[in-house]
Amino acid sequence: MHSTILRRMARRRTDPAEVPLTSSRAVRLALTKAANDTIGLVLTVMGMGEDVQPLDDLLGGLDDTLMLIGLQRNGQLAGILALDMQMRAAVMEMQTVGRLIAKQAEDRTPTGTDKTMCDPVLAAFLTALPLAMAGTELDGWVDGALLGDRIDNRRVAGLVLDDRDYRTLRLTVDLGVADRQGALLLALPLATKTAVPARDPVDDMDWGTQFRAVVADAPASLEAQLHRFTIPLAQARALRAGQVLPLPGCTVNSVRIMSPDGHKIAQAKLGQLGGMRAVRIEQAPAPQMRDLGATGLSGMMALDAAEPLGFQGDDPLNAGDAGLIDGAPDTGGGNAFDSDSGLDVVPMDMDALSLTD
Repeated sequence: MHSTILRRMARRRTDPAEVPLTSSRAVRLALTKAANDTIGLVLTVMGMGEDVQPLDDLLGGLDDTLMLIGLQRNGQLAGILALDMQMRAAVMEMQTVGRLIAKQAEDRTPTGTDKTMCDPVLAAFLTALPLAMAGTELDGWVDGALLGDRIDNRRVAGLVLDDRDYRTLRLTVDLGVADRQGALLLALPLATKTAVPARDPVDDMDWGTQFRAVVADAPASLEAQLHRFTIPLAQARALRAGQVLPLPGCTVNSVRIMSPDGHKIAQAKLGQLGGMRAVRIEQAPAPQMRDLGATGLSGMMALDAAEPLGFQGDDPLNAGDAGLIDGAPDTGGGNAFDSDSGLDVVPMDMDALSLTD
C-alpha cells in the first residue's frame, strides 16, 4: 500500500499541452512585463482589439484627452502611441507615491511631464514586442519602432503622419484598484515584405577572368585605310567629280586597320564578301630587293622627295588583285578571297583612281 502511494508520488507528471502563442497573448504579456519590470505596476490586460484603418478613420476615433506620442522608424515618423488619463495617472502615481490611489484621476490636458514619466514603461513595451510577436501573424510589424516626441493633438498628427493604412491595437487595462481602467493604443503601418530581386547566377570564374570577359564585350571602332596622302588645301577645295587622283604605290594589299587614336592594328587585303566590300587580315608582304642599276642613286633621291607611298614592299597591282577594286565586275555576292571561285579577272591601273562621288 505504502509502496503504491510512493510510486504514484514519484511518477513523472506529463507536461500540459503547450498553449499556442497568438498575437493577442504576445501583446498582453509584453505590456504586463514592461509595467511590472520598470515601475512595479501590476496590471491585467482585459481585452485587445485589432483593426486596419486609413489615417482619417484612425484619427477620427481618438479622444482629445489622449496623450499622443510619435513612433519613429529609420529616423522618420511612422506611427503613434496613445495613452488615456487613467493609464498616465497610474504610471505617475507608482513613480511618485509608490502605489495607486483608490479613486479615478480627473481628466486634463497631457503635458511634457506626463510623457517623460511614461517613457520608461512605453520604451520597455516597444522593446519587448518584437521578441514576443516572433512567430505570430504580427511578426516584424513593430521591429525598429522607437519612441519619438509628443504630438500636441489629432490635427497635428494628421499633418505629420503619412496618409496610408495603419494597423491599430487597442488595449483595455485593469489597474486593480477602485475599478480603475486604462487604455492604450498602438498604430503603425502595415508590414510589407519587399521583394528581393532575383540575382543572376554567378559564374565560377575569378574576378580577373570576369573583368577580361566584360572588357572583351566592349564595342571597338576600327578604320580600314587604303591610302593616305597630303595635298594643298587649294587643290582639295578644287576637287570635282570626274577628276583622277594618282595613288602611286597603292595596291589591294595596302589596307591598314587603324584604331581611333591612329595606331595600326593589323595589315589587310581589300576584297569582297557577299557582295559587300571586305578586308582580310593578312601578314604584311615581305620587302623585295631590286637592282637599281645605274639609275639607282637618282631613283633613291626621287623617292626621298616624294610623298609617303603605301606600305614598304608593296608590289604593283597584279592581275589577281585587279578584280577586287572599284570598277571590277560584280561577282554576284561571291567571296573574292577564294582563289578557286573562278572569278574573271579584269586588269586595272592602280596608279590612278577615278573620283566619281
